[in-house]
Amino acid sequence: NAIPHQLYNKRAVTFAACPTGSPNLITVLIKPDPPLANQPAIFTISGTLKTGVIDIGSKLVISLRDSIGKILGESLVDDICSYPGMTCPANNFSLLRQVNMLNVPATYSFIVQILDASGNTLGCSLGTVTGTN
Repeated sequence: NAIPHQLYNKRAVTFAACPTGSPNLITVLIKPDPPLANQPAIFTISGTLKTGVIDIGSKLVISLRDSIGKILGESLVDDICSYPGMTCPANNFSLLRQVNMLNVPATYSFIVQILDASGNTLGCSLGTVTGTN
């Protein structure tokens, strides 16, 4: 005898350094994981910079890309030093950012970057969601 069951495609997002490289390791967590289409998701981005510094003009950039690398919607760009509790210059950071999710394709990626005031990458993390909506 078998018990009927439903298969669920849980699409947990695992973030790792971007393929283009990342001078510093940054940690990215997302809730809910996996994110739900047309629902807000909360990103927690944290790290300790070993090279470079977060200073006035440093940016947090979150972009969403499809499976061929095309940007979906507009990238979110925030001034890191304006985050509550953030004091610049800094080497340590912990940021919370709500992102309103689009109606996303089955497979897509998040690219989360920390940029210095000149636009140079201090940290970059890539997380891919694979599955069905």
